[in-house]
Amino acid sequence: MKIKILASLAMAATLFSACSDNATTPPPSKAELCAAGLTADCIMGTWSTNGPIVPRVVGTDTVDIIQPSPDFSANPATLKFYVDEKKANKFEFINSSLTIAPCQNGTGKIYGSWDIQGNYLHLRANIGNICLQPNDEALVETSVITDGATVTLKLKHLFFLSPELDLGDEKNPNADIAIEKYTFVSDN
Repeated sequence: MKIKILASLAMAATLFSACSDNATTPPPSKAELCAAGLTADCIMGTWSTNGPIVPRVVGTDTVDIIQPSPDFSANPATLKFYVDEKKANKFEFINSSLTIAPCQNGTGKIYGSWDIQGNYLHLRANIGNICLQPNDEALVETSVITDGATVTLKLKHLFFLSPELDLGDEKNPNADIAIEKYTFVSDN
């Protein structure tokens, strides 16, 4: 009798553990992944931008204003962070069709690699257009802001969007204070 009881208990335990292995926990949200700030898990995915942003002080607050001439709201530019088949950190930037940059190529795409160094993104272009040449690189201070489910990535100076404010021979007076602000769109 003892053997039958022990066998029944062992079988029940096996079934219980098999059932519990099939239980799935939903993956963490982007806001949860970004709660700790700038990490590889946080930035993976596709982000969009409506163009270069210029911070303005309004009363006691600082408000981010899109530069009026290169406003991409109708067709945002996208920035995708991913890991390729060789396990290397890569990015793909696709500029908006609304760009006013005089150096836009046919595809509008820039490819490169990235890594995180503290609160900085180290960006290196590998394949670019005539605005951003291969081997152009920058160490850009970056912050991540979560507001409910909305996650924003701020590059504290221009890298991809620099040509938007470099029109002709005259440099836009806001180019030195402009930033790039991206909103998370989707996982890769």
